[in-house]
Amino acid sequence: MPEPGKMASVINCLLILALLASCSAKTSAEDMDKETQNVSSWVATANMVGDAWIRDVVPNKYAEQTLKKAQQELQKEKEKIDEIKLSKDVSEDDKSILLAEVLKLGNKTEEISRAVAQKNRSAVRQKLIELAAEKRSLNKLRKVAGQTNE
Repeated sequence: MPEPGKMASVINCLLILALLASCSAKTSAEDMDKETQNVSSWVATANMVGDAWIRDVVPNKYAEQTLKKAQQELQKEKEKIDEIKLSKDVSEDDKSILLAEVLKLGNKTEEISRAVAQKNRSAVRQKLIELAAEKRSLNKLRKVAGQTNE
């Protein structure tokens, strides 16, 4: 059996570690805000690449690959959001609405990628307008949830 002084030291260390862990724990709202920021960044990337492709500033292959990567990353962000454990600061409805919005953004990005592959500039223009509208919806969700806005 360990000495009483050593046992007290071990208990104190464990208590300090538990306290540190609880202080650094994020809320589900913070987790969702982080993932929402990532989503917003990938949407901005898709928008910039689509716009650059319309202006003939980037080659087709680059635009297609970047848009495909953006769509894949949006899917990953959707999965991360889906895995967030809810706490009292976020409702299941908030999470579901955000997941649906990220799905829409991913689908729009995929549609832009297909239009680039078909070399259809007018379709890309239209899809970029739709993507911008979806991003505004994402930003409104962030405002409603009390999250920061870009």
